[in-house]
Amino acid sequence: MIEKKTFNCIVVALICIINMCQIAQASDKSIIPPAIREVTDIGYFEGAGKDSAKHKLDLFIPPNPENAPIFFFVHGGAWVQGDKNFFGIYSAIGRFAAQNGMIGVVISYRLTPKVKHPSHAEDVARAIAWTTNNIKKYGGDPERIILCGHSAGGHLVSLVTCDPTYFKTEKVNPSSIKGVISISGVYEIPAIILGNVFGNTPEKKVQASPITHVRKGLPPFLILCADKELPLCTSADCKKFQKALEENGNPVKFQEISPSNHMKMVFDAGKPEKQVANLILQFTKQVLKQTPTP
Repeated sequence: MIEKKTFNCIVVALICIINMCQIAQASDKSIIPPAIREVTDIGYFEGAGKDSAKHKLDLFIPPNPENAPIFFFVHGGAWVQGDKNFFGIYSAIGRFAAQNGMIGVVISYRLTPKVKHPSHAEDVARAIAWTTNNIKKYGGDPERIILCGHSAGGHLVSLVTCDPTYFKTEKVNPSSIKGVISISGVYEIPAIILGNVFGNTPEKKVQASPITHVRKGLPPFLILCADKELPLCTSADCKKFQKALEENGNPVKFQEISPSNHMKMVFDAGKPEKQVANLILQFTKQVLKQTPTP
């Protein structure tokens, strides 16, 4: 039989353990970040040719936003597949943006074979126009937008930024774009492939290439790729685009991530412990710091 003194010691020890657990639980609750608000399936285009499935975007909103900067993400998929969620991969990037004080905007757009170029880029410009016209009601700042895209999405955010016709058509003020992040993007469409997306005439592919439209006065670019990349997205392709930007006096940073590959780049874009995500945050903080908060 346990002696009374020993029993009392055990009881006291159990009480201490219970109290410590309660304190730890209270402490854990105190460090849980406030919930991110998600507003999904917002239609961003109502004109002729409206696609009720693809002309949609999702918002990821941090707690109590007040003139929050915008992180606008465009998915990849070789212009033929994918959507704004895609098994949660792209939604995770929107949440990552919100966790870091930005409003994440993640969009879908029409795909080939239903459409061909320039419809994909036109949809991206339309979604940017919706954002500049409507994001204020969600606590966002329409004058501080970071564009980001992976693979085909990297091509599209680069194209609509470099070729002024897209923003002009949608009445988007180019100065609202404070930076562009292209992850494993495509910057030059080759003449002999991708006719299903861009048509078969060399002139159309030249016009669809972001590198064709590089000029002075563009916003800062962050260009990222993996050491093991798909054709058209390699380090050499990125450096060629980087050189064109630099020769026109535009600020640009290029980084090859190793070890990595084309898909791992986007998987890591929303994970704070990964290099890709850290580079994205460093870039956004740098370019937004150069713009005073209203």
